[in-house]
Amino acid sequence: MLILTRKPGESLYIGDNVKVTIVEIKGHQIRVGIDAPPELRIYREEIYLQILEENKKAAEAALASDAGLETLTSAWAGRKHSEVPGGKSLAAMPRERTPQPQVIVRRKRNKGPGEKEEE
Repeated sequence: MLILTRKPGESLYIGDNVKVTIVEIKGHQIRVGIDAPPELRIYREEIYLQILEENKKAAEAALASDAGLETLTSAWAGRKHSEVPGGKSLAAMPRERTPQPQVIVRRKRNKGPGEKEEE
């Protein structure tokens, strides 16, 4: 860990894009200003640790849900890819056709002088 001594109003740089300035010292507290690009995430330590814990729980939950897929995969392991339950072949099953969208073009006809609108 690098330890530096700075007075209020003095700054230090981290890399080329991050400037840290000591803003104020009050008793046992120090106010720090950080000038960094918006794409750089800056968290207080307690918030960062909370995010790490939530990410860990989410990853564990995802692994637990994937375990259910393993049992499904093993149930289908002995079947051919072309078969479906009931002994029917996928090739023998009728395929549903997806209806194609219909495009209707209506052009507005310009009226000539003296013509009435049709309803």
